[in-house]
Amino acid sequence: MAHHFQTLPQQYHASKLGMWLFLATEVLLFAGLFCLYAVYRRNHPELFTYGHRYLDTGWGAINTVVLLLSSLTMAMAVWAAQNNQRRDLVLFLALTLLGGVDFLGIKLIEYSHKFHDNLVWGEAFYRDPEGAAGGAPAATGPPSTAPPALEVKAGDLAKGRDLFRNTCAACHGLRGEGIPGQGKDMRGSEFIGKLDDAGLLAFMQRGRMPNEKSNTTGRMMPPRGGNSLLTDGDLLDIIAYVREIQQQAPGATGVGAPSGPNTSSRIQGASSAQALAAETEIFIDKSIIAPTAIGPPGLRPGWNQAVKERAHSDPPPNPRHDPQRPPNLHVFFGLYFCMTGLHGLHVVAGLAVIAWLLIRSLRGHFSSAYFTPVDLGGLYWHLVDLIWIFLFPLLYLIH
Repeated sequence: MAHHFQTLPQQYHASKLGMWLFLATEVLLFAGLFCLYAVYRRNHPELFTYGHRYLDTGWGAINTVVLLLSSLTMAMAVWAAQNNQRRDLVLFLALTLLGGVDFLGIKLIEYSHKFHDNLVWGEAFYRDPEGAAGGAPAATGPPSTAPPALEVKAGDLAKGRDLFRNTCAACHGLRGEGIPGQGKDMRGSEFIGKLDDAGLLAFMQRGRMPNEKSNTTGRMMPPRGGNSLLTDGDLLDIIAYVREIQQQAPGATGVGAPSGPNTSSRIQGASSAQALAAETEIFIDKSIIAPTAIGPPGLRPGWNQAVKERAHSDPPPNPRHDPQRPPNLHVFFGLYFCMTGLHGLHVVAGLAVIAWLLIRSLRGHFSSAYFTPVDLGGLYWHLVDLIWIFLFPLLYLIH
């Protein structure tokens, strides 16, 4: 008994109260992640519908059973300590330790598969590692200027202006002047000027990763500007407005206005350009946040069903090469690694506690008169198991 307690029962109850307070802080920690999960799943259901197919439900189910059995053996260890069953105490602690090690081993198998296929968070998701099955090195050269499969037609200048301000202005500014740290100035851009409409359309369809040599900003340009609802026709409308921006740039002398026959500025005609220039320009400070993209992503009629059918194919397509994958799929894998990784760290901490309890049990430190560390260690392990009971269906069983 410690010197600041009067009786052993008082010490026991104080220790248990302190453990419950600690577990409450752990619940708050994971509650933040569960709230983050809820927000993303509500706003981007297509990411979870598509992405969860790349998680191995079999391994996840095995890990669930392993943790449930380890929780049972931990409870039996507490019972053994309370009843002076030292031999059983050592046995049940050893079985609990073995269950935790098995859990981490299975997670290592899952993680190694994800890292091998670059199913990870951030920009690394879009890199295709050399030598990976079904993969090819990420493109580093300039975008292809070959015409896309669809016919390249003239874009609507007025509609393109609205689409540009609702989608592209967040990085490139309301008039294409660029935002430091986000996007470059599009007025008089040599890169844009060298591409005809077909090449610029292909570039906007594919986007550009930060690791590509042609990227001088170090930031990712997502495919279709990050708005999956933009059709090829919408992109052509934006291209028409981009051409007009270049023509109206101060001191522009034809730079950015390609002379090829397939350009929107030639096809559109002078009437639309003059009408647009005649409009009263409304100046908004750069500190004002640009309007959000038109429509929530993933809710285009028939799109979610197509993604479900494609994602449920056996085997599912490689997401890095699937043109039907939802944009920003790396967000799902980021949440997966964040939530399961933090849980894995708690499993490691729990195993350290159980190993310490096992060593002390072998030395005969616990009995019916003193079993508080075993009891508190069991509470922590039960919380670790309970969190996985939530993670497994939320990540693996979305369908």
